[in-house]
Amino acid sequence: MSADQTAPLPVIIDTDPGLDDALAILVALASPEFAVEGIVTVAGNLGLDVTTRNALRVLALCGRTDIPVVVGAEMPLERLPINAASIHGDDGLGGVAFPETVVAPLAVDPVAWTAERIAAHPPGALHMLALGPMTNLARLIRERPDAARRLGGIVAMGGAVRDRGNITPFAEFNIAADPEAADVVLRAGLPLTLVPLDVTRRVGADGEWARRLAEAGGPVAAMAAQCVTAYIANIIAHSAKMRPNDPQEMPLCPLHDPCVMIFRARPDLFSRERLAIRVVTDRSPADGATVIDAANGTLVDVLTGVNSQGALEWVAGRLGTAARLAR
Repeated sequence: MSADQTAPLPVIIDTDPGLDDALAILVALASPEFAVEGIVTVAGNLGLDVTTRNALRVLALCGRTDIPVVVGAEMPLERLPINAASIHGDDGLGGVAFPETVVAPLAVDPVAWTAERIAAHPPGALHMLALGPMTNLARLIRERPDAARRLGGIVAMGGAVRDRGNITPFAEFNIAADPEAADVVLRAGLPLTLVPLDVTRRVGADGEWARRLAEAGGPVAAMAAQCVTAYIANIIAHSAKMRPNDPQEMPLCPLHDPCVMIFRARPDLFSRERLAIRVVTDRSPADGATVIDAANGTLVDVLTGVNSQGALEWVAGRLGTAARLAR
């Protein structure tokens, strides 16, 4: 546990699982730094039915069906959805055989449920860890601004500030999937830390890392290793399809979403800057970009550097001890 944190941090995970989302949830559940109070799903990497099923399957693996799963937004605020099935597979988990679950998601309004969970804590106590498009957060800010202002902070994986995008040359997937929602969240003035591709690409797990993780023992470590292997295989297949005549570099599995958990537990592994960020929502070629704009942007904390080796070691350590932490 980090030096400035003496008790588990109450968090809600907002997510669209997704291979790296699944890894991030596994890390959170394996980490004594977090008290996961619920998971709210959102359409993103795949459709909402798939992302919700996957959240339940990850919890089933860890024996944590006590954690509620709430069905969130099915569509972006103002546009049609996109997905990333080419990277995550049609099932969102790259064919990795997570167990099924007989537990159903909560049939409640996600904004009302989130607001109730925030209200159950003192102001500033509950934090949001956002791993997908920010549609649910934008709805919370618009519909229950009083609750949103009680959040202790939001850490969101999203954006490409000085780096190249991954869905277009300018835009990162989570922001591009619902740029209007991201714009609402950034402009709200809440305590927000943005975790962009600029750092997540530097925390890349390779096949050897996955092999060592699997050897750590336990079903959680083994499944996490399979997720990394599946992600790498899908990157190879996608790259070969898109650029069949280009030589293939040794691929890595970037731990995009797990970087949210790593930062929240181990901020000492990262460097950050306070930057004025604006989300492009004009449907131009730069649509979905997160640009530094001193005149029109909103000041937020942006992670700009990372101790890559330290981050990988921390994740492996947490996942390697997951068996004894699961209920």
